[in-house]
Amino acid sequence: MKNIKYILMATVLLLLYSCKEEYYLYNDIKRIQFGPDITRIYTPSFNMADTTKGYTFFYDNASKQIDTIFFDIYAIGGVSTKDRSFKLEQVAVPGAENAVSGKHYRPFNDATLVSKYMIKAGAIHAKVPVVMLRDASLKTTTVTLKFQIAENENFSIGEPSNVWRKAIFTDRLSQPNSWDAWLTQYYLGKYSVVKHSFFIEKSGQKWDNDFILLIRANFAELGYWKGMVKAALITYNAQNPGNPLKDETGEIVVIP
Repeated sequence: MKNIKYILMATVLLLLYSCKEEYYLYNDIKRIQFGPDITRIYTPSFNMADTTKGYTFFYDNASKQIDTIFFDIYAIGGVSTKDRSFKLEQVAVPGAENAVSGKHYRPFNDATLVSKYMIKAGAIHAKVPVVMLRDASLKTTTVTLKFQIAENENFSIGEPSNVWRKAIFTDRLSQPNSWDAWLTQYYLGKYSVVKHSFFIEKSGQKWDNDFILLIRANFAELGYWKGMVKAALITYNAQNPGNPLKDETGEIVVIP
């Protein structure tokens, strides 16, 4: 029994040590880290939500040359009576087409953004803007912008898993954020550009992020649109015997 007691005590101590290593005791110094939308901050399943956001200029008028996406960031260790700036820096992603500062996105130290990278007095939360530029190269490529928090005079960094975020953007047809794993598994199947183009052509809808969010909020409507494009796919395949619709990798397009 004593041996079991000692083993249990050792296990508890090990777990406590591990937790301390992963989740800092934030009563020592002020820290900052990314997190989910503020409405989901107390929902553990969303702790790692929004680590990566996709975007495309594809649906926009040619006059639109700039847009912004936002990430949520949180100060740990209490509020302050003064505004506190934080610092961001790009991190290269091996094997990816990395975004170029000043070409694909507005630099984090740009004078127009300095005041935006700030935790206001009395607050612990802020929206972090990432300003994307519609460079001509995005017509033929998709770029990745990974960035992380850098320590400054106001903040040390928080949990290692929450010090980075990633934006992936292009000017081509691309997978909307709302076409997620759930929608893939139960309704639309695996994403492909060919499938996406087929949906647009046969339905007359954009099938962009806003449209998908709208229909997935109503199961009847989602079922209707799924049924419509699935029927169109069946018709297409019947009209092309031996040559079913295939995606850009040569895989047969399937809707569950």
